[in-house]
Parts: sequence; C-alpha cells; structure tokens
Amino acid sequence: MSEKKMVRRSVAIALGIICILLVVGLAGAVAIYMPMINDKDTKISSQASQISSLQAQNNQLQTWLDGNASQNANLQGQADSLQNQVNSLEAPKLIEVNLTADDNRPPPPQQTYLHVYGYVCNVGNDTAYNATLYVEAFHGAVLTLNTTISLGTINGGSYTSVNSQVVYPGFPLTAWHVWSSPTGINHSWGS
Repeated sequence: MSEKKMVRRSVAIALGIICILLVVGLAGAVAIYMPMINDKDTKISSQASQISSLQAQNNQLQTWLDGNASQNANLQGQADSLQNQVNSLEAPKLIEVNLTADDNRPPPPQQTYLHVYGYVCNVGNDTAYNATLYVEAFHGAVLTLNTTISLGTINGGSYTSVNSQVVYPGFPLTAWHVWSSPTGINHSWGS
C-alpha cells in the first residue's frame, strides 16, 4: 500500500506541477496578448471615430454642394434673362405706328390699288437692313395680293414713313394684312 500511496503522491505532484505550468503559461500568454488586444481595440475605436468625422464632413460638403448647385442654377437663370434683355435691346425691332391700308378703286382707266401708309420704327439699337413690309390681301377666301414693300435700311432708334400704292387687278378686297420684317407686329385691317 505504501507503493500505491507513492504512486498516487507522485501522480498528484506531477499533476500539480502541470497545473502550475499551465497557469503560468496562461498568465504569460494573457500578459503578452492583452496589450495587443487593447491596442487593437484602441485602433478600431480611433478608426471608427475618424470614419464618423469623415462622414460628418462629407455630409457638410454635400449640403454645401447642393446649396451651390441651386444657387448656380438661379444665377444662370438670371444671367440668361439679362442676356435676353440685352439681345432684345440691341437687335433691330420694327414696330408699325399708325400704319394702315385702304382699298382704292378709282374710275377707269386708273387701276385699283391698296394704299399702305404710316410709319415703321426701329426701336432696337442695331440697324435693320433690308427692312420689308409684307402685304397680303383677299377677296373673300381668295388670295388676291401677296407682295412686299421694301423699306431699305432703318437705323436703330429711327423710323421711316410709308406711302405706297400696291396695284392689283380684280374685285374689291375684303381683308388684308400688313406686317414688317425682320421683327414686327402683325396688324390686320379689313373693309
């Protein structure tokens, strides 16, 4: 029995030494790896903070960009409107002033004519070259007259008088239209 006690005692001592070695090894491993784990946690926390900061900056920049895009569109619209105003002031623009027409049927042997008279003004700044009056006249639904009256050149801010007789054969006119070009207002007269 004393042999069994010896065996048991040496097994117990061996097991105790093994346990002590395992505890010491485990403590050493914890001592070695714990700073690495803590360092990794610190780096992860720092990176998460940086990501959060960058996302906040990104959101601020996106808000700024959206505001600038809206402001840019608004400014572009204003610039386009101003450019259109400048263009309309510079371009020749003809308007008719007291421009009228009368169907005249004098006794034979004189020919019938449409008397067109009044003024055409260039209210634009640029010169209107080859300014023209267009004349159409009808007898009922039939186009009887389709012609032009050349006004020549009208400087910006000036006018020309019109006093033309447009001769035509046929029946009395029932309606006519006279308008100017390059840019004018369409006027209609009729009997």
